[in-house]
Amino acid sequence: MPVRFEPKAILFDLDGTLLDTEPLYTLATQKVLDPLGKTFTLEFKRTIVGRQALESAAMTVNHFELSLSPAEFLAQRALYLNSLFPNAEPIAGAEAFLAYLTERGVAFGIATSASRTLFELKRSTKPWLQAVDITLCGDEVQASKPAPEIFLKTAEKLGVRSEDCLVFEDALTGFLAAKAASMPVIGIDSPYLLPDDRNQANAIITDYLSLVENPQPVFGMMLDADFD
Repeated sequence: MPVRFEPKAILFDLDGTLLDTEPLYTLATQKVLDPLGKTFTLEFKRTIVGRQALESAAMTVNHFELSLSPAEFLAQRALYLNSLFPNAEPIAGAEAFLAYLTERGVAFGIATSASRTLFELKRSTKPWLQAVDITLCGDEVQASKPAPEIFLKTAEKLGVRSEDCLVFEDALTGFLAAKAASMPVIGIDSPYLLPDDRNQANAIITDYLSLVENPQPVFGMMLDADFD
C-alpha cells in the first residue's frame, strides 16, 4: 500500500539539475575534438553524463581514440570551460525553490560529480549557490555515481538518515545512485535521458517553477511501503 513520503532533507546534483551547464560541457568538448575532425554526439554523451570527470574523460579518450591521457583531455577542455562556467544559467526556478526550502527549514545539500575546483567556479558568480553550506564533490569520494557513496556521505553531513532524503538528479547514473542509497529521486528532464532512463526516477519534472507554486510532488510523494 502506498505511503506518504515527506523528506527531512533534499540532495541536489548540480550540472543539469541546478545549473544548465551540460551544453557548456558539450561545447568545450567539441572544441577539443574539432582539430581532430571528430564529432561529440548526443548518443555518446548520454553514456558519460553524470559521471566523475576522470571516468568520463577516460571513456571519451577511448571512444574517440585520442592520443591524450584523460588528465590531458580534461586540461584542454578546461581552457574553454573556465570562461564558460561563471556565466552558466540556472535551471528555471532553481533559485526560488532553494529559497523556499530555506524558508520552510528543510535541510538540503549539493552532491555533484564535478571536482571541487570546477564546482566552486560554477557557483562563483551565484550567491544563492554560495550560500549552500553542505556540499560534496566527485573528487572527495572514492566511488563515483552510480555508486551511492556521494549521496550517503552528504546525508551524513546533513545529519539525516539516508532513507529520509529525497534526491534531485538529471542523469541515469544519478538515478541509480539514489536508488542504491534507498532515496527516492525526482528527475529533471533533458535530451540526455532515454525513455528507459526516465523510468528509473520516481517522478520527472521539466524545471522547478511548478514546485514553487505547488510543492506537493516533493512533500506529498506517494511511495510503495517496501521502497528501498
